[in-house]
Amino acid sequence: MRQPRLLRAVAILWCIACSGSFPALSAKPPPAPVAMPASLPDAPIRFDAREKTVQVPSGQTEAHFSFAVTNVSPTNITVTALHPSCGCTAAKLPSTPWVLAPGHGGVVTATMNLAGKYGTVIKSLTVISDAGSFPLTLRAAMAEDAYQNLQRNAERSRNLQVAAADRQAVFRGDCARCHVEPTKGKSGRDLYSAACGICHDSPHRASMVPALRGRPVAFPTVYWNQWILHGKEGSLMPAFALSKGGPLSPEQCDSLTAYLTGEFLKEATPGKAPSPSITPATIK
Repeated sequence: MRQPRLLRAVAILWCIACSGSFPALSAKPPPAPVAMPASLPDAPIRFDAREKTVQVPSGQTEAHFSFAVTNVSPTNITVTALHPSCGCTAAKLPSTPWVLAPGHGGVVTATMNLAGKYGTVIKSLTVISDAGSFPLTLRAAMAEDAYQNLQRNAERSRNLQVAAADRQAVFRGDCARCHVEPTKGKSGRDLYSAACGICHDSPHRASMVPALRGRPVAFPTVYWNQWILHGKEGSLMPAFALSKGGPLSPEQCDSLTAYLTGEFLKEATPGKAPSPSITPATIK
């Protein structure tokens, strides 16, 4: 009974000596190859450009932009809104809502108010549709002499130092023109664009300013209330509540929180459901 086993052992050792590997004791078919797509699908909406720069002559206080839009998908697409990153930029659709049939298109326009600004001003404009959100970048390059540019850069540096020492300073003096006046009478999405998007949606924001759109976590009401009402000591984030020296009424703060915990999540991460909310205990 032992002889067949001995012969098999000898055969295995002979195979090792000849080929340096063990013979397959049981043959299994190789796994079927996974089919890979030849290329990723194109965006359903095509723009003539995603970034545009306008050269602004000296003395001109507005910059005008236009983006040609085409539906390249086989189904209708509805564009529901345009979200500028700053209250100084006004954007317009051909109609609201704007329904684009397959192969059809039109023009989206935007006007940037440049009063009190200098150098190259960069803003963003987000096109919101049922096929997703599409960010556009607007650049206005204003003509000015080098001496004025140096003076204004120095003034901006001083303003940043003031904001670091007193985060509520953003609501006073010249800063109020961009951070207080655009928030008056607004709520929800419009208030977010005027009060939050001006800083947090800017593609060229400072490194200490976090992006709010596209976050994988759905933050709860208590999280947003903490930041909106009280801001954060030791940072540039101011307190927006009237009781803390900010520009927003309790009703405006509530509408902003409701937007950030509801409709904003769908617009910020189109087609993807964010992770469950973090717990209040994890908020710092």
